[in-house]
Formats: sequence, C-alpha cells, structure tokens
Amino acid sequence: MCKVRKKEVVEKINDYLKGKVSKGEASAWAIKKLTEECFHVEDILIEDAITALSLLHDEDERFDTAQEDLIFFRDCLLGEKSYGIKLEFLSLTPEQKSK
Repeated sequence: MCKVRKKEVVEKINDYLKGKVSKGEASAWAIKKLTEECFHVEDILIEDAITALSLLHDEDERFDTAQEDLIFFRDCLLGEKSYGIKLEFLSLTPEQKSK
C-alpha cells in the first residue's frame, strides 16, 4: 500500500483546478511522489492520477493533461465514477514452453 492517500491527491487536483497552485507546483509535487512512492496494483488509480498531474510540467499547453482528465481522476478517487483498467497477460505457446 502506498503512503500517499486518495484525499491528498484529490486536494492537489482541486488546488490546481481552483488556481491555488500553479501547474509547475502541481507537477513538481506529483513528480516527487512518483519518485518516492512504491505503488502496488491496488494503488493504480492513485498512481495514474499522480502521473496525470506530473504531466503538467510542460510549458506548452498542448502537452498538458486536460482539465477534463483531472476532473475524471478526481471523481474516480472520490468514488463518484468508476475507474476500469485493462490488464493483458501474455501466455507462451506450447512451442515456447518447451524451449
């Protein structure tokens, strides 16, 4: 389980959306969390939301995370929307297994 909590991520998203922190500040916070934390499978939503915030670092707004995406992550963290992920597992063919 990671140390950063959903509430903390929601607060940071809200602070950015309300203009309380700049995109540089939000991105720096997110990058720091991504480098300090060890995320597990059950933390995928938290990690994805923090990753979205980290992408605000670019001065060119064309490459920023869309506000709609941040709102979506916030709503998922609050349990207002569902967050689904697709995991793919590769399996070996019988020929590959015998090698």
